Amino acid sequence: MPRINLLPWRDTLKKERETRFGTITGASLFVCGLVVLAVHLYMSSEIDYQESRNKYLTSEINEANAKINKIKELDEKKQGLIDRMGVIQELEESRPQIVHVFEEFVKQVPGGVYFKSLKQKDNKFTIEGIAQSDARVSSLMKNFEESEWLTNPKIIYIKLLDKKDKKGKSAFKLEIKQTTPSKKESSS
Repeated sequence: MPRINLLPWRDTLKKERETRFGTITGASLFVCGLVVLAVHLYMSSEIDYQESRNKYLTSEINEANAKINKIKELDEKKQGLIDRMGVIQELEESRPQIVHVFEEFVKQVPGGVYFKSLKQKDNKFTIEGIAQSDARVSSLMKNFEESEWLTNPKIIYIKLLDKKDKKGKSAFKLEIKQTTPSKKESSS
């Protein structure tokens, strides 16, 4: 019987399969490497794109914040100017008031009453004077209460200058407030 050696055929087939397996494995690894590299490059480009967008947004936000700060400064300057204009307008409106107040003093002071000092603090006047009697001081206070420009008279003190003379001269001190009559009242 002839002898057939099947061993080299099997070895050849085994080597062929191993070569094919190695080629397929190598090709698969190469394709996987390309896929990983492609994904990595894609992700890197997306990250770079997002970072450039973030830088752009940051620069725009900084520019907007600078504009907002400038607007706040301008608003503060505007408010300061408006406040100054209000003070100037108030001064312009109150400028003739002192004339009216002094005219009112002249009108309301009865005979026999003399002022020694007149002091003003804000809208309050403090008056020191001499009257021929307490009734004259009472008349002065009544006149001030009826006045459009002077209100709320309050006596601080009344002293007799000569205690022996019951009808003698009295020194007095009183406070009154300055008011501005409304336009309706002053026009009538």
